[in-house]
Amino acid sequence: MSEKVSVIIPARDEANSIGSLIPRIKESLSAYEYEIIVVDDGSKDNTKDIARSSSVMTLSHDRSLGKGAAMKSGAGSATGDIFVFLDGDGAHYPEDIPSVIAPILQNKADLIIGSRDFHTSEAFGFYWPRRVANNLASFITSIIISFSLPIVTLFKCPIKWIKVADAESGFKAISRGNWHRLNLISRGFEIETEMIYEAARNKLAIAEVPISCNWEGGTSSLSVLKDGLKTVKLLVRKLIGEVKGREADA
Repeated sequence: MSEKVSVIIPARDEANSIGSLIPRIKESLSAYEYEIIVVDDGSKDNTKDIARSSSVMTLSHDRSLGKGAAMKSGAGSATGDIFVFLDGDGAHYPEDIPSVIAPILQNKADLIIGSRDFHTSEAFGFYWPRRVANNLASFITSIIISFSLPIVTLFKCPIKWIKVADAESGFKAISRGNWHRLNLISRGFEIETEMIYEAARNKLAIAEVPISCNWEGGTSSLSVLKDGLKTVKLLVRKLIGEVKGREADA
């Protein structure tokens, strides 16, 4: 294949996992042209040093700016044709990258979500509060992009049921061109859902691919309540912005 893959890893205090994650990414993409970009988001441990010793591009924020900011920093330095976003805590299996990028290479979809919620996906240690919160967030996201967005845009986006099973997944793939079509304003975890909203707004085809996930021994920086509320506020703000933008153009 001629397409180059850029794997972008936002990481904060991931010294325990980043060193073993990078070789696995390299192995999974041995048949591809690729680059790996680790964005150290103000870590207090030696995440940055470990990444640099693994001979990958390493960017660093002097202080934590948020996951979304880290993803955007990585994308800004990426040179690939396809961007893959992967969490740095080792929860995602790099071996799934070829499956996640396949629909883009086959021109079957534009934004691919690595879904932990498919029955064929092995999600070890997916604690029930997080599962409930993720299912609720996914349902709300599905409603918004399928119905609310078409209504506020006066059906420029057609009403069409788009079911999202894992809106909060940090394992996503998108082409460089389509990434730059997304108007992403969030700097925190809410960027995961914002990407889906913006993809729907730009009429991009959204698909999910089952992935394995291992959260054993790991902790997430995601706050179910705090970050969930931020995501809801962001989506409401975006919908209101659609209405105001339409009124301004009238």
